[in-house]
Amino acid sequence: MNRVPVIALLIGLAAAVAPASAQLATPTEWKWVTDTPAELVTQQAVPEGGWRFVAMPPGWHVTMGPGGVLYEPSYRADDRFAVEAEIFLFPSPDNVGYGVFLGGQNLESATRSYIAFLARGDGSAGIFHYDGTTAQPVVAWSKHEAVLAGKPNGTSKNVIRIEAERDSVVFKVNGGVITTLARADLVLAGHVGFRVDGGVNLHASNLDITYRLAPTPPAKD
Repeated sequence: MNRVPVIALLIGLAAAVAPASAQLATPTEWKWVTDTPAELVTQQAVPEGGWRFVAMPPGWHVTMGPGGVLYEPSYRADDRFAVEAEIFLFPSPDNVGYGVFLGGQNLESATRSYIAFLARGDGSAGIFHYDGTTAQPVVAWSKHEAVLAGKPNGTSKNVIRIEAERDSVVFKVNGGVITTLARADLVLAGHVGFRVDGGVNLHASNLDITYRLAPTPPAKD
């Protein structure tokens, strides 16, 4: 099992950021690829055109300017697995996506590709195949009761989960099934991490990768 530690996020996180921000640092073991070049900063005030990614136990805080992917190179998934992230969305003027990606290939090149399962501040979810910086919808944005919308004066929490079996892949938010797709239609083996669109401010308290080792039951006639 490759597992990032999971700890419940304190509700008072936002209030605690300011005094501690001077000591926060970008995790050196992580990599990232932004959609367009941008300055990475660690201070709380993010300049125009910049972005911020810092370790903030429990988890990480991202204030994204250009949009992009963030990943720790050793976090990969293949065969039967589940990926889950608990993400707190802070108020944002833009209604854009955030969530997890998997199947990451050639991430540091112009030919990078991955599948992203994203939520959005209006209570929507969608699945997209990224080829370079071009996103093609696998499942277009659609509102679901399970996806909590953003709040104008507070945080909203969504637990984003993907369960990959040998023949099917289930996409869930807060335990509610968004859709189920055929495994054969998706390239899922590869790097796992976060996809955050431009203008999003969030805290991810965990990123869990669980490998399913028990044998699958035989197919029914």
